[in-house]
Amino acid sequence: MDIENMHHIYIPEEIKNIIGDETYTRNTTGMSDSDVLIFPKYVLKIQSHTIETDNENAVVKWLNGRVTVPDILAYQIEREKAYTLMTKVEGNMLCEEAYLTAPDRLIKLVAKGLRMLWSVNVEDCPLKASRLDERLKAARYNVENNLVDLDNVEPETFGPGGFASPEELLCWLELNKPEEDIVLTHGDFCLPNIFVDNNRTISFIDLGKMGPADRWQDIAIALRSLEHNFSGKYNGGIAYFQFEPDMLLDELGIEMDEKKNRYYMLLDELF
Repeated sequence: MDIENMHHIYIPEEIKNIIGDETYTRNTTGMSDSDVLIFPKYVLKIQSHTIETDNENAVVKWLNGRVTVPDILAYQIEREKAYTLMTKVEGNMLCEEAYLTAPDRLIKLVAKGLRMLWSVNVEDCPLKASRLDERLKAARYNVENNLVDLDNVEPETFGPGGFASPEELLCWLELNKPEEDIVLTHGDFCLPNIFVDNNRTISFIDLGKMGPADRWQDIAIALRSLEHNFSGKYNGGIAYFQFEPDMLLDELGIEMDEKKNRYYMLLDELF
């Protein structure tokens, strides 16, 4: 990542006043379409203004320290873009080689992160964007506006043996809604969104989908992320470990729910 100067990209004045004339690097990890600028003390995320960008700002305020997430220092909407300036979290992403080469430790950390979220009481949480009905509305918007990225779906989702189209998948999801077991969920619980500092403090980033939802929303994505990262899908084909779902589920002390696991993985395909 090349060092750049912020005059190469538009940044609102309020945010410029905070970060000053510092250089940054661009983060390229993950599959988000955000432009993420890494400063020495801050992270600036630039993306289209959506319900998710508003939700991230709101959920950080609601959390108020319940779990470790970046502090949001400024949230500006300009030119149909959302500019979110936040503090940097400490530690390293769980997708780094040091964790992938220590699978027992990595799986325990993933389970610890999930339990941390589930321990948060959501009875007073006013945020609704993460609930299944709202997620399905957002999925319908993506389908109707041709926003589904068919280049980044699982190979078995569409085509022979799968669904004929995103429209058909959406209809199936709307007709087969499972009962929700509500906990606090991250919404995109994949390894690049989880940081660990000295194998102790777990922090979460990319919180646009965070909020009350079924716990399998996170379990399904965590299982897929572990399998893909261990198998080498995201790191040049280097296979580290033969991961099986029961390795995480046993650590969590829960049994596989095949229907919910499949449902929430399929729902994620439309985002």
